[in-house]
Amino acid sequence: MESAQLAKAEAALDRLLPRFGVPIGRRAVALAGGPVHYLEAGSGPAVVLLHGGFGGAGNWYRTMGPLAQRYRVLAPDRPGYGLSAAREAEPAAWLDGFLDAVGAERVALVGHAGGGAEALAYARARPAAMRGLALGDLVLTSADAAAPRPARRPRRVESWYTSLAARFDDRRLLAPEYLHYLWCLAQLRPEQDQRPPGDVAPGPIAVPTPGERTWPAVPILLVWGRGNRWTPVPRARELHQRILDAWLRVIEHSKGIPQLEQPGEYNYAVMTFLARLSERA
Repeated sequence: MESAQLAKAEAALDRLLPRFGVPIGRRAVALAGGPVHYLEAGSGPAVVLLHGGFGGAGNWYRTMGPLAQRYRVLAPDRPGYGLSAAREAEPAAWLDGFLDAVGAERVALVGHAGGGAEALAYARARPAAMRGLALGDLVLTSADAAAPRPARRPRRVESWYTSLAARFDDRRLLAPEYLHYLWCLAQLRPEQDQRPPGDVAPGPIAVPTPGERTWPAVPILLVWGRGNRWTPVPRARELHQRILDAWLRVIEHSKGIPQLEQPGEYNYAVMTFLARLSERA
């Protein structure tokens, strides 16, 4: 990464941090494949937020503050995104190293789109390390809905903004600091499309066939935007019916990024789920 563009991205994230509403620690841990940058706030049981295939930890600026009132919330830039080192990494490998480095055990993972696919992959590999999974707007395989294809990044900021805003139910919900943050990441990582849903790796996720038991036996919350463009709600309902110990929350007036479009409803759904996990402990 070019040092000048990296400095701009770091400054953009620093400008966004007051929007989180709570004191945020910005840190990095050295792992085998390079440094992983992360944000941290709060104390209590560990909750790890995994952003989707665009942006980075800053995507959680409407969620991290409310969760930090009751939990120790960790939001890493996934390897190859945000301010973390660009490298290929299996979820079990880098998350094992990250959780060990920050001293987090028995975590709840909250993931959106590609980050949800990564959370699921880790839970399949390390079910004993999991308290629960909250997965939002996954990209699911379907005969009638193909996985999103990366779009070419527009060269002008005005056209980029227009195409980004169209992917949200209400563009007025986008904080200027957040837009600037995404734009700086678009300059830092021109190979990535900094618009939702972004990259779907390691997805898309296959919906189990009836009776198939391929999902980890841990409590699962599915959160879906009613207007999700890449995986419609009927597919989410089909998934919900085929996995054990799961809840489904459909959020209105969302095109698939409810943590930014409808943060009140999204945060309530996740916090209610996390409270249920505490009751089970």
